[in-house]
Amino acid sequence: MGANIINVAIVTVVFVAALLVIRNYIARGGKGDCCGGADAVRSRGPRDKDASHYPFAYDVVVKGMSCENCAKRIANAFNSRPDTMAKVSLAEGIAHVRTKQAANQDDLRRVVRSEGYGVGAVSER
Repeated sequence: MGANIINVAIVTVVFVAALLVIRNYIARGGKGDCCGGADAVRSRGPRDKDASHYPFAYDVVVKGMSCENCAKRIANAFNSRPDTMAKVSLAEGIAHVRTKQAANQDDLRRVVRSEGYGVGAVSER
């Protein structure tokens, strides 16, 4: 009977792990496993690359990044917005975002969530 309990526990752990992987895949919009290198992400910078043109600065805590492709996805999402420039630090887990006009913190959070990542605190620098 003890062996049956161990087998059930192992199957349960594997099942839960599989569910978490599937949930993460769906949350990223089916973008696949970025860490495997199969879908290398190219960096896209903002149109205006002069940081002095962006007087407002924010730090956005990003949760769930696991590789440089993750960081590039977040940076690209911010850089594709008008009047926005961003650099993302995987090591810090922070998106350093600069804008030409004051930004709504909820809008900054939405950008991160739209890419399938979690978001923590947003602070002005």
